Amino acid sequence: MRRIAAVLLVVAALSGLSFGDTVVLKDGRVFEGTVIESDGKILVEMDYGTIGFSPSEIESIERGPTLVDLLETRLECINRTDPASLFEVAVWAKDNNLDHRAGKIIEEILDLDPDHSGAHKMLGHVHADGKWTTLPDAIQLAQGKLEAGKYETLLTELLPAIKEVLKDPKRKLQVMRIEAHCLLRAKKFKQARECFERLSQKSILPDSVRYAAVAKILKDHPKGMYVLAEVYPPTAMLLGAPVPIVKSGPASLSKHEVLSAALRDYAKSTIKEGRTLMAEGKKNELVEPEAAKTKYALASKRFDQADAIVPNIARSWRVEIARRRIAMITKGMNVQAAKYDALKASLGERDMSPAAYANLMTNMLRALNRVHSDLKEILKLSGPFERELVLEITDATLRLQRIKSLQEIIRDKLRELNGK
Repeated sequence: MRRIAAVLLVVAALSGLSFGDTVVLKDGRVFEGTVIESDGKILVEMDYGTIGFSPSEIESIERGPTLVDLLETRLECINRTDPASLFEVAVWAKDNNLDHRAGKIIEEILDLDPDHSGAHKMLGHVHADGKWTTLPDAIQLAQGKLEAGKYETLLTELLPAIKEVLKDPKRKLQVMRIEAHCLLRAKKFKQARECFERLSQKSILPDSVRYAAVAKILKDHPKGMYVLAEVYPPTAMLLGAPVPIVKSGPASLSKHEVLSAALRDYAKSTIKEGRTLMAEGKKNELVEPEAAKTKYALASKRFDQADAIVPNIARSWRVEIARRRIAMITKGMNVQAAKYDALKASLGERDMSPAAYANLMTNMLRALNRVHSDLKEILKLSGPFERELVLEITDATLRLQRIKSLQEIIRDKLRELNGK
C-alpha cells in the first residue's frame, strides 16, 4: 500500500494539473474523474457528481490517478488521531475543490478537538463570547451588541472575527451596515462617514441614496454636532405609544433620532429643489412642452431621491408631477383622436379609388397608434400611484380597450384591400 501511495504521489507531481482519468469529447469538452463503463455508457465519477456519455461522443480517454486517490493516499500517510495533520489534509482537499471530502475530515477534527480554531473557521464559524457560533448567529449577536451600546467590544472583537469568515456579498453589506452605525454611535465620525461612503457605492437603490445622504451630512458636520430647527419627531405620540423626542437646538449625530432628523431636513432640501424645477416646468407647459417635460423629469428625480432618504416624504409631489404629465399627454392625445374622427368622417364624403381608400385607412391607423402609445404612457406614469390616480388609470384602461378594437378592425380592412 505504501508503495502504491508513493507511486501515486510521484504521478501527481509529474502530471502537473492533470489528475484522474481524462475524457475528451469530440466537441472539445474535457472531463476529469474516475471513468467506469456501465450498460454501454461511459460514466465519469467526479467529486460533485457523475455524468454519462455514449462511446460515439468520446474522442479519447486517458487513465490516471484522481484527486480523490491522492487525498486517500495523504490520509493513509498521516496519524488520523492528530488534529493538526488532519487539518493539513483538509486544507489540501479544500484547495483542490474536494469540499465534501474536506467537510468529512473537518468532522473528524472536531470530534478529536471540539475547539479547533482552523476547523471552525473553515466551516465559517465565528468565535464570540467565548464560544464558536454560526455566522448568522454571530451577525445577530452583533446587531444585539449594537442596540445594547457595546460599541468597543463590537468594533475590536466581534466584527473583526466576523469579517475573517465573510464571503457572501449580501452578508458583507449587512455587516458593513452594522459597522457604520456602530462607528457613528461610538462618535467615530470620520470613520463612520468613510464606511457610509463605501456602503453607498456597494448598495443598490434606494439604500445607496440614503447612505450617500448620511455620508454627506457627516462630511458637512465633521464634529458630529447638528442643529435641529424643530422638535423631532414633530408628533410626540404615535397611536398612543410614546415616541422619543429630540428638542430643537444642537445635538449629536451619534443619536439615532438626531440622524433621522438630519435626514429629514436633507430630504426636505431635495424636495425644495424639485419644487423649483416643477415650477419652471409649469411655466413652459404651453409655450415649450418639451422643455416642461424635461423639467418635470428632473423634478421627479429630486422627489425620488427624497423618498429614498425618507420613505414617501415626497409622494404627494410625485403624484402631482404624474398628474401634470398626464394632462400634457392627454392634450396631445386629443389632437390625434380628433384627427382620427375627421378622417373617419371623410370616408363617406366622396367616392375614392382603392388606393386612396387604403391610404386613408392607413392614416387613421397611424392616428390610433399614437393614441395607443399615449394611453400606455399614461398607465406607466400612474401605475405607482394606484390609490391617488385611480380615475386616470380606469379611464386610460377603458380607452385602451376601445383603441385596440378599432386598430384590429382597420388592420382587417387593410388586409382585405391587399388581398391577404
